[in-house]
This record gives sequence, structure tokens and C-alpha cells, in this order.
Amino acid sequence: MSYLVKPMSYVLVIALGYLLKCAGFFGRDDHRLISKIMINITLPCAVVQAFDGFEREGTLFLIVGVGFLCAFLPMMVMYLATLGIDTRTRVYRMLNIGGYNIGCFSLPLVQAFFGSTGVVAACMFDTGNAVMMTGGSYAMTSTLLGTGGETRESGKDILMKFLKSAPFDTYMVMIALAAANVAIPQVIFELTRPAGQANAFIAMLMIGMMFEPAGDPALLRETARELLWRYAFAAVFALLIYFFTPFDLEVRKTLAVICFAPLSSLAPIYTDRCHGDAALASFTNSASIAVSLVLMMILSMVFVL
Repeated sequence: MSYLVKPMSYVLVIALGYLLKCAGFFGRDDHRLISKIMINITLPCAVVQAFDGFEREGTLFLIVGVGFLCAFLPMMVMYLATLGIDTRTRVYRMLNIGGYNIGCFSLPLVQAFFGSTGVVAACMFDTGNAVMMTGGSYAMTSTLLGTGGETRESGKDILMKFLKSAPFDTYMVMIALAAANVAIPQVIFELTRPAGQANAFIAMLMIGMMFEPAGDPALLRETARELLWRYAFAAVFALLIYFFTPFDLEVRKTLAVICFAPLSSLAPIYTDRCHGDAALASFTNSASIAVSLVLMMILSMVFVL
């Protein structure tokens, strides 16, 4: 059961962030400073670390596309499904329906059940997922819903939203180098390792600082509705990947499990930036961790039996 230790440690860090806020150690808006540190420092370094030891293999790049589609399609469906309701709710539903927390949460479990093959597949999936999670989801939501106050945005405006995201820029550079088979000096990995290793702690602490218990039955219903949509998509994607993709069986098993990973730790940040309900997004994020842990454990055990 050692593979449960790391995911459970993240739950404890979320609880720590919330308790410190309740005790007055953190102010109400201190999470915004933590989010700036995460987005501009620790997450880009964690992205660089994800490519340490990467070996180019043509078929694996197909998994990048799968990861992108699994993060992108639910957001587009939710955009169409929420036409006619208030913008604040649409922001929450679009930004908390797709995308996955893989690097900070899922890898220990994947490694325990599926070994190095599973880890490589999960990292490639996460690369495609990250295109949306590190800037794409924010750019798409703010553009489609006009949350920045713009009446009409040019192509340049939309492109700048992507390019102003440090994690997105880092991912694009690292993917381009990997595709070109360019060797990255080991000193780069050494320099970024301390900040990269701190990213998971920073992300979970921030979620705890943003967390507010949803005592209102209406908010609980909203969270339940969002998670039902999310895990319905997860089930569909898992079935399609397992039965209809050309990857090896072990890779297909891994990707099917990854489809049930919890929400990205960036979702509450981007919900806040787009003027959605950040507290509700943080509560939904925390709830998704508990649900995903159970579902991923069950599915993994079914696959290895």
C-alpha cells in the first residue's frame, strides 16, 4: 500500500493550507501570491523536470494528441451545454470539467501498478493535457465568455493569452526540443530540480488556502453535477482508449486509469482569474481528489488481477 502514501500526503497538505487559513496564518487573498509563485516559478521548473531522461519514440507522440483531446473536448461540450446561463457559472463549469492532475498526484499510483511503461505513457498524456491546463483552458474560456471585458478579441489578443503563460511556453519549448531530438544539458535539470520538486507542495497548499466548505446544499449539488459530468467523460474516454487505440495493452490500461485522475491544481486559479467561483472550484478540486483516488485504485486493481 506504499503507493497510497504520496497521494494521501497531498491530501494532508490541502488540510494544512485550510487549517492555517482558519487560524489566521494566511489572509483571505494570500492564495493569489502563492498562485503567482506556482505559475511563474515552480510549475515551469516541474515541466522541465518531466523531460529529464526523456527518450524519443514516434508512437508515443500519438499519446500527446490523446491527452490534448481528453482535456479539450469536455470544455467545448460544456461551453455548448451552458448556453443561456450566467457567465460566472459557465466559467466554473468549463474550467472544472476537463484536465487532469497527473504529475502532482497520479504518477505514484501508475508507477506502482504499471511500472516504467505506465509512467512514460502517463507523462506523454500529461504533455498533451498540459497544453490546455497551463494556458489553453484559460485562454479559451476567457475568450469565449469575454471575462476580460473585451467585446471582440483579435487573433493576436488570443495568442498573447497563451504566450503570457510561463508553464505553457515551457511546455512548448520542451516539446519542440524533444521532437527535434535535441539533447538538453544535464545542468538545466539540476538547476530546476529544487523548484520543480516544490511544485506539488505549493499546488496542494494553495488549494487548501482557497478551500471553503460547501455547506450550502445548492453548492453541493453544483459540485455533484460537475463531477458526474466529469467522470462520465472519463468513462467514455477510458473505453475508447482501451478498445479503439493501437497502443500496447499496458499503455492502454495506464491511459484508461489516467482518464479518472483528479482535476488540475490550476483549475481554481483560472476560475478565479476568469471571475468564477474560486472557492467552489477549490472545493470541487478537493472532492475530485477523493473520488479519483478510489476510482483509480479500483480500476488499477481490476487491470492487474
